Amino acid sequence: MKLQQIYLALMATGLITACANTAVDNTPQHPTSVLTAKYTLNGLYIPDHQGVQTVYTQADKRTIHEKAEFDSFYMAWANYDTSVVFRIDQNLLLNIDHEDESYLECPLAGCKNPLEEYMAKVEESPEEEEEYESYEDKSCQVSVVENNYEVNKTGQQRSISGLPTEEYTLTWTLSFEDEKGKKDTNLIQFIFWTTTPNAEIKKAWKVHQTATDNYLDAVGDNNAIVRLLGKEGYKAISSFTGDIEKTDSEALSEFVAELNKIQGYPLSIKFEWFQDNKACAEVKPKKESAKLDLNADLADTATNFLGGLLKDEAEKNADKVIAEWMKDARVRYIYDVTSVSEKMINDSKFEVPANYKLIDRQ
Repeated sequence: MKLQQIYLALMATGLITACANTAVDNTPQHPTSVLTAKYTLNGLYIPDHQGVQTVYTQADKRTIHEKAEFDSFYMAWANYDTSVVFRIDQNLLLNIDHEDESYLECPLAGCKNPLEEYMAKVEESPEEEEEYESYEDKSCQVSVVENNYEVNKTGQQRSISGLPTEEYTLTWTLSFEDEKGKKDTNLIQFIFWTTTPNAEIKKAWKVHQTATDNYLDAVGDNNAIVRLLGKEGYKAISSFTGDIEKTDSEALSEFVAELNKIQGYPLSIKFEWFQDNKACAEVKPKKESAKLDLNADLADTATNFLGGLLKDEAEKNADKVIAEWMKDARVRYIYDVTSVSEKMINDSKFEVPANYKLIDRQ
């Protein structure tokens, strides 16, 4: 009986201690659009990993929180728990690393990329210095020989997150040809499962639209996509991913007009990039056949001969494996929305947590 009382007392103490250590968030709360999703990334170019995402959006601020883990034990160091906070009201972008409890403060248009700055300096360097040879350099000139895209409504239906959806596919084929007539073919495929927007989704679209307009007004031409496609192009890409409702602008390109055939709100997006590389290929030197050494003894001769055959066969099999390897997707990304709602959210979701250290301010 006494042991049971001691056990209950310890449990009670633990509960009291836990409650005492729980931080209370007293920051003000405001109506906020909240989207939750899960995603998977894999392919030949990307280590397999899965993550969850929560997006908090108000008219003048947005936070995108992502937490992901890699499948491989050896990639555990790359697991991440991050937030990107767009403080449109302060013209600030905050990159927060929750694992390191640190953050980077940048202009709203984005943080500077050290690699891009380095490459810019390289391009401005004297001509006698060796420069990086890109895909379009004289050593391998290529030209676009195919650029076709098509959206199809397949008629397939399924339930996702408890909502009925319809399937749309987008197939985009982009091919480049070198001076020898060899081609690189890129096949980009999207699969969308869309649903008819309900009241919650329409409400979220309205908030996201206001936030997008405020963001574009704040960053102007400092955003790379805006410089390339203009504000309407930026909005078209946002609507393509379901972030905002589709625009009816007449300034849209033929490609974006094709995308607008996709109706509804995308609850699931699957992206795959396949590539067949034949352009600018290096020719493998012809392997020399194994030769018998008549001056060596019979045992050495047999060993050298059989060893050469085995090596050649292994290399042939390796080539076959590589050929099969290249048939898989270079990049595969699956994004599934799990909920869209409006909630009362604390302002702390749009701020750097207390005691996090500042790494850099740009």
